[in-house]
Amino acid sequence: MKLLFLTRHAKSSWDDPSLDDHNRPLNPRGLRNAPIMGARLAAWLKQPQLIVSSSALRAKTTAQLMAEQFVHSPPVVIKNTVYTEDWQTLVKVVERFDDDNESVMLVGHNPAFNEFLAHIPFEIDNLPTCGVAVIALYSQSWSNWSTADKQVLFLDYPKRLKP
Repeated sequence: MKLLFLTRHAKSSWDDPSLDDHNRPLNPRGLRNAPIMGARLAAWLKQPQLIVSSSALRAKTTAQLMAEQFVHSPPVVIKNTVYTEDWQTLVKVVERFDDDNESVMLVGHNPAFNEFLAHIPFEIDNLPTCGVAVIALYSQSWSNWSTADKQVLFLDYPKRLKP
């Protein structure tokens, strides 16, 4: 079995209209929430061995802030292909993960993440910012993503933290 931690980037800033989408930073709420969510995931028995992030600044920052919360901070690999609106591109990224990694966190964006989740039996319309869906792949190889059984085991996001 493999575990995919599908993680949408934390809340980003729209304060500087001169920045293109790729270079938008996290806003103060995003900078607070990413480490909190990382710490919540760190309490899990299984933590990601690798983090693969979109090349967008807000995703890279989210990935790094979350990685710092894990007992063994996993390496963060930046992939331009994760900066996409196409869920099928994400499937190709996942299917190329090294099978030595039993658990991988993928940090990226909607709408691609919502579409990705829509192809797994799970009722969610929108993965919120800094939301994490932990998906079990019932296979020994990531390359079987398209054909193997999958199940969302866990879903968490910052607004669930509030009383």
